[in-house]
Amino acid sequence: MTQIPFLSNPQPGTTRAIPGAVFNFLATGEQTGDSFSLIKIEVQKGAEPPEHTHTHEDESYFIIEGEIKFWIGGKVFDAKAGDFIFLPKGISHRFEIQSERVIELMWIAPAGLDKWFWDNSEPAPDGLAKPMLQGPPPAELVNHFVTSLGNYGVTML
Repeated sequence: MTQIPFLSNPQPGTTRAIPGAVFNFLATGEQTGDSFSLIKIEVQKGAEPPEHTHTHEDESYFIIEGEIKFWIGGKVFDAKAGDFIFLPKGISHRFEIQSERVIELMWIAPAGLDKWFWDNSEPAPDGLAKPMLQGPPPAELVNHFVTSLGNYGVTML
């Protein structure tokens, strides 16, 4: 695939949401020849995923606003606005938002997992997250996430 230069910014057509988070797809694997993807995320406290491991891609985060604590393997990192953190594939990790919300850039390399985020979110032309779930997620939703993420090489722990 021949890559072509592009300029990107959050647009209604590339903004998607899940409960407690909104994603602005700034660069997709389709645009970068699958070399990377870049997503601007605004996530509310309490919308964090459980501990997991990636087998295909590294993740990196640049924190724009807020504070977030990462557990990566046996190490703990307290990240705040202006910090960059690298999460290598093959090492389990989780995170916990310390402020009410975090705005961050998530770099995924190589791309591919961006498709999972797109397919498992809904259009959000208003730029707003869906309301947070009340109580634990339904079993069928948990099973869907575990199975579909497994198809992308992500193991939930």
